[in-house]
Amino acid sequence: MYNRWYDKYPDLKQLLSLLEAVDENYANIISQDFLQIIVAKYRNQFDEVIKKLSDNAPPRYSRWYDKNYDLHTCIEFIKTLDDNEKTALINDLIMSLYSYITNVDDE
Repeated sequence: MYNRWYDKYPDLKQLLSLLEAVDENYANIISQDFLQIIVAKYRNQFDEVIKKLSDNAPPRYSRWYDKNYDLHTCIEFIKTLDDNEKTALINDLIMSLYSYITNVDDE
């Protein structure tokens, strides 16, 4: 069985593993990019979800990604989507990360 909700989504699990391993500065940049993708793609839903997240903030942030507010927001938003939307968004985030890595390597 799955320990965490995102364990059932292998691509998301792998994406999070990669983000956990990168330097904090890169994780911040990547998380901000992910947040921009989510806001652009889900503009109508985003404000409502953010309000729910604010109203139901956990008493403590114990997961590694909770320490980065942007990444925490992205992960919590992804959790609200249906499976098809999750898959599509995760693919968009993976492509964005791939593009970022490619561009950093070129510099």
